[in-house]
Amino acid sequence: MIVRFILTTLFTVSLIVNFDKIALAASASDNFLDHASNYFEQGHYLLALQETDRALQNAASRNQQSKAYGMKGNILLLMLRYNEAEQSLLQAFNLAEETQSKANYANDLGVLYHEIRDKNRSVQYFNSALALVNNDSPLALKIKLNKLRAQPETAKLAQLEQLLAEVFMIQPLRERVRYALNLASIASHHQSAQPVTQAALEKAHMDSAHVNDEQLQLETLDSLSEFYEKQGKYQQALDLSEQASAMSTQLDADDLLINIEWRKGRIYQRFGRDEEALTAFRKAVDHIQMIRRDIPVTYEDGKSSFREKLEPIYLGYAHHLLKKSAQQHDHTKQQTLRLARQTIEQIKQSELEDFLGGRCLIQGLRRNELENFDTDAAILYPIILSDRLELLVSIGKTIHQLTVNVPEQEVRNAALNLSDYLRNWIFLPEFTDEMDGYRQYSEKLYRWIITPVERELAIQSIKTLVVVPDGVLRLVPFSALYDGKQFLIEKYAVSISPGISLMSSDKKITSRSYQSLLAGLSKPGSVVDKLPESIIGGILQAAPSEVKQRKSPIARGILSHYVRTIENKSDLPIAQETNNRSMILKLQEELSLPGVETELSSLKDTLKSKTLLNEQFTVKNFYQQVASQPYEIIHIASHGLFSTDANSSFLMAYDDVIKLDELKTFLKQDRNSKGSIQLLTLSACETAEGDDRAPLGFTGVALKADAQSALGSLWPISDDAASRLMIHFYKNLTQHRSKTESLRQAQLELLNSTDMNHPSFWSPFILVGNWL
Repeated sequence: MIVRFILTTLFTVSLIVNFDKIALAASASDNFLDHASNYFEQGHYLLALQETDRALQNAASRNQQSKAYGMKGNILLLMLRYNEAEQSLLQAFNLAEETQSKANYANDLGVLYHEIRDKNRSVQYFNSALALVNNDSPLALKIKLNKLRAQPETAKLAQLEQLLAEVFMIQPLRERVRYALNLASIASHHQSAQPVTQAALEKAHMDSAHVNDEQLQLETLDSLSEFYEKQGKYQQALDLSEQASAMSTQLDADDLLINIEWRKGRIYQRFGRDEEALTAFRKAVDHIQMIRRDIPVTYEDGKSSFREKLEPIYLGYAHHLLKKSAQQHDHTKQQTLRLARQTIEQIKQSELEDFLGGRCLIQGLRRNELENFDTDAAILYPIILSDRLELLVSIGKTIHQLTVNVPEQEVRNAALNLSDYLRNWIFLPEFTDEMDGYRQYSEKLYRWIITPVERELAIQSIKTLVVVPDGVLRLVPFSALYDGKQFLIEKYAVSISPGISLMSSDKKITSRSYQSLLAGLSKPGSVVDKLPESIIGGILQAAPSEVKQRKSPIARGILSHYVRTIENKSDLPIAQETNNRSMILKLQEELSLPGVETELSSLKDTLKSKTLLNEQFTVKNFYQQVASQPYEIIHIASHGLFSTDANSSFLMAYDDVIKLDELKTFLKQDRNSKGSIQLLTLSACETAEGDDRAPLGFTGVALKADAQSALGSLWPISDDAASRLMIHFYKNLTQHRSKTESLRQAQLELLNSTDMNHPSFWSPFILVGNWL
């Protein structure tokens, strides 16, 4: 059957798989498979998967096992869980006794290997499927269509018209409609094949009227209206979409309705019919939320498919809400602004769930909305839209809306340039004309984000500014924004939050004793040959000039720099080469952090603490200490890297790396009886360069460890500067200052120094979460 909207339009799977609805049968196994098929039709893939597992448990014959494995494999394929899908489909293929079933599963395996770009095996299984198909014309056509997608573009064009003729001959009518839709999907990518696309879609539309299948009729209306929209026939597209909406009232088809309502919203917006556009976008968002946990997510070049494809729907809704609120007043305006903010929060929550790989984690938080527990702080919530920047500023219970007419691309360019400049400044040669090169970008962002809200902040005597950044703004060190005379940190204590209600927070910290665990690595041990191969290769290949630093011979958080230095090099050293003693010594030397010893020694005098340094900081010792004491502060001074997702994020212990998921398991264990961690500090970790998802790593650690706050760095930082800043930070903290004010004072210490006053030294440190 045709793969559903979420998979055909938003992601990469768009081939015909063997998921035809199984007829209700007497056996328990077949009953479970029928339930699975029903759940699948409704877009509830996780529930469908559970039913296939029940079918397997009740399978009494080889044939039943084969059918259950086949359905499970196809569901997993649609969920983009390719490794599991491969195992199930191979089982189905090997267990299948009927030739037609074997052909079907060979086709499915061809689809899977096409999706993971294994061309040889894809073609191999498609050819096997065609050899097994015998005289089953519909099945043969399904295999041909799938194989066509895997062929070169020139070959596709030559076969489209021939396959269109075969589609028109298929019986029964229901299958003809499905194949016509799939053929149109292939042809739609070729401008010269638009007549084929139109013929296939219009024939499918006409035939679907004679098929007793409202779901299929809905899919046909969706596909044809999409084609008309691309052709610029907006009224025809709108009419068909409205017809689809009216038909869907009795159907559970959230996945298809996302696309239909989104299209209506776009067209209404084009026609200037704002109220109708607002309603359509709202419905599209509601449909996404209904099946959010079933939507598979992929990552490519550091970008989430959810954010890339679904975020525009949320932003479209927020755009119209904010446009409407600008014309409203008083209570009505506040309601609309809160709804707009809540819509953006749904994006943040979904992205954080995808990063961490767990929906239930976020849903189960004990939440306090930020504005409810510190009346002296202002919450700054920038929303980047395509044509403007909207600033929502919460002071007390009131949200103030300010609109800045600056296009998204200008904001994005300024943010990336500022981040890139400050991140790489420590690696630049000594050029005096480069000292203040960041200021043009810093001043632009200050003018767009801070200047519009300053008057209100002054009226309310605000001292703490809590920023809830989104997307590329997560890479910006807000403390380094500059008004031409002063940095933002000179006016306000600055804290970062992942969302209005995404951090579990207590109102007030009553204890200042701070039972602390200090772990650090001034010289790594055997962990160096456990690092990712790309980092090892980068260190071993890096020339001295590639890691030359301006003010300090040693830098913390330089792992991403080493990855960057080996891009496009084919002669990567392999991990096994680190067995060579000289190479191990080079790795250890490059990753040494002498300042860590000074840092931990000073903090030991300041805090009531247990210290694990170098050989003592093994993975086993660290976990044993965390499990043995209810530490309020856990301070880790070691290289670490937060990257695209939690699985590729880690920090270094003496003997091995600690993955983010492993860290959260031990930090959170038995916390219900011990109380939450007040602060988790990572004084030598950094975010991956240019990856605006990477700062979610700090948030992820805090959330998964049930920590109130996390403190870390956005980019590689001087070892000496980090040590000095941390010593000042904890000294301030023990003097009954808030966390954010303690960080502010520590940053000002460096800003007012003679040797570390450049923002590259002091601004990358960010406090995420509870700032009190």
